[in-house]
This record gives sequence, C-alpha cells and structure tokens, in this order.
Amino acid sequence: MGPGDSRPEFDYAAAVYGSVLVTALVGAAFEAQLDARTMTLTLLTTILVFWLAHVWSEVMGVRLAGTIPRWRHVRRVAVSEWPVVEAGFVPDALLALAWAGVYSRDTGAELAMIAAVLQLGAWGFAAGWRTQHRPVPAIVTGVVDCAFGLAIVGLEVAIH
Repeated sequence: MGPGDSRPEFDYAAAVYGSVLVTALVGAAFEAQLDARTMTLTLLTTILVFWLAHVWSEVMGVRLAGTIPRWRHVRRVAVSEWPVVEAGFVPDALLALAWAGVYSRDTGAELAMIAAVLQLGAWGFAAGWRTQHRPVPAIVTGVVDCAFGLAIVGLEVAIH
C-alpha cells in the first residue's frame, strides 16, 4: 500500500498524546471557569476533532507521497488513532457526573484532572516496566514521565 501501511492496531503514542491533550484541556477549562456542561462537551468535541485531524493528516500524508490510500488503510489509521479519544473517556465521564449534579463542578474537574494525571503516570510506569522489567525503575520512570507530561501540559495551558 505504501507509507504508514505497517501501523500498529494500537498506537501507544496516540494514547499518550491523548492523555496529555486531555490533561491540558481539563486544566484550561477549569482555569477558564467553564461550567461542568461546557467542560464535558468541550473535552468530548475537542478530542474527537483532534482524532479526526490525526486521521486526515495521515491520509493526506499518504496522498502527498503520491499514493491513493485504500479504505482499509484509512480504517486502520482511524482505529490506531482512536486511543486519542479513549484517553478522554474517564475524565469526561467524571465531568459529565458533575454536569448531572452528582457532585460540584470543582469536584468534577478535580476528579477529571486526577484521572488524567494518573493516566500519564500509568503510561510512564508501563513504559518503565516494559523496558526495565523491575518495579523500582518502572515506578521511577512513571514518576519522571508523569512530571515531564505535566510540564508539557503546563506549557500548553500557559500558551493558550
């Protein structure tokens, strides 16, 4: 088929990127004093738009390389980029519960942020475990990678 044909069915980079994106979105929405409904819908629509942008840019990249992508390739890209959206499921559900009145807007945002930060730490731990196969280095890697992810989130929030 051409460029990108060997894409994995599950793209860890997309999942990590989604976690960073979600953390930044929740933080920015909270700082902007958005209500729970707006935070919930903003997070959901933004991650869907970013997913669509990732799929479209990959398809455009293949076309710009001179190849017409087949439908199965487009589907494979859409599936492999879907973890960008999945990263928002738990934080968005926690925001939706605040929207539904189960708890306050602030509690919803705090829980969503905790879930997003835990995702960042979990990705770091998983990467540490897969490369070191020992708990202490995996934990250290998780903490360092989480801190790095949070630094990126801080930069994203600061520039927006």
